[in-house]
Amino acid sequence: MGEVKACAFVEAVLVDGSFATSKPDPNDIDIVLVVVANYDFSTDLPLAAYNLLAQHRVQRRFGFDIVVVKSDSENLNQAVAFFQQVKQQPGVKKGILRIKL
Repeated sequence: MGEVKACAFVEAVLVDGSFATSKPDPNDIDIVLVVVANYDFSTDLPLAAYNLLAQHRVQRRFGFDIVVVKSDSENLNQAVAFFQQVKQQPGVKKGILRIKL
């Protein structure tokens, strides 16, 4: 989490996955990284920041699935709605962990 805090453009981390269920052997963690609303995705990043935003690097390094979205965006709303779904229970929503930085 220290690496994420070092990136001034990251506002929050949303955490979901089977680790938060009653599965006897949870096997995944899903992360939504929320960046500031005016973040420019076309800017060059230092390697440390790139390692936090690049899906393939995060997957390889931590085993997490990651989505990066801007705060106050429709993409954020869609990501939250998606991760709040409960499998095989349409219309039921679950909570997700939000860590504000």
